[in-house]
Amino acid sequence: MRAGNRGVPAKLLVVDDEPRTAQLTAELLRRAGYSVDVASSGTEALELIRSVSPDLMLLDYEMPDMEAPEVLDSLRSGGDRIPFPVIILTGARHSPGDQVVGIERGATDYIVKGTDRQVVLARVRGALRERASAPGAISRGRLHLDAARGEARLGDRVLKLERRPLLMLQLLANRSGEVVTRAELLDQVWGTSYRGFEHSLEQAVHQVRREMREPGWIETVRGIGYRLVVQP
Repeated sequence: MRAGNRGVPAKLLVVDDEPRTAQLTAELLRRAGYSVDVASSGTEALELIRSVSPDLMLLDYEMPDMEAPEVLDSLRSGGDRIPFPVIILTGARHSPGDQVVGIERGATDYIVKGTDRQVVLARVRGALRERASAPGAISRGRLHLDAARGEARLGDRVLKLERRPLLMLQLLANRSGEVVTRAELLDQVWGTSYRGFEHSLEQAVHQVRREMREPGWIETVRGIGYRLVVQP
């Protein structure tokens, strides 16, 4: 998906301290029709984000001033969700554990450097498409959700949820009263590339329950999945 809102090319931010890698990535994305800005450090990226408001960021995992999880934490300061997809760029030496840390801190996806260009573009298109197609507003009793706007309320109280916990909660709300399996949640919220990220699902459930402060809303069906139970 090349276009952002109203047919304007989506704005991407590439963050990498290796100039040649950053240049090659930016050129690939520009040829695909995107508007691209480049930052060479986490600090510069955070400054650019305030002025550019990107639709998506490709973020190098390891930079001299800060690593990707630190950048993600800065974006989430104050408990707010990250307002756009973030794809982490990892080196071959990074472990699956590093990838899990990035995802659990709010990243959308990860790409190992050197991955085929068409795969990189497909991942970018997928992340932008997911952002654009987030489900609309829904209400279940006192619970009001709008994943497209990043909004969640329980009665008059705002729930501060990251993107994936919010999408998970909205999926459960769409199928209120029905058991949604763990496999379905991982597939539909985390994507098929996240098989094995069950811990991320458990953390998302924990975050939702903590924010709602009423544990009865999310019922665990042992060995199967979860169910949303509307509370009076």
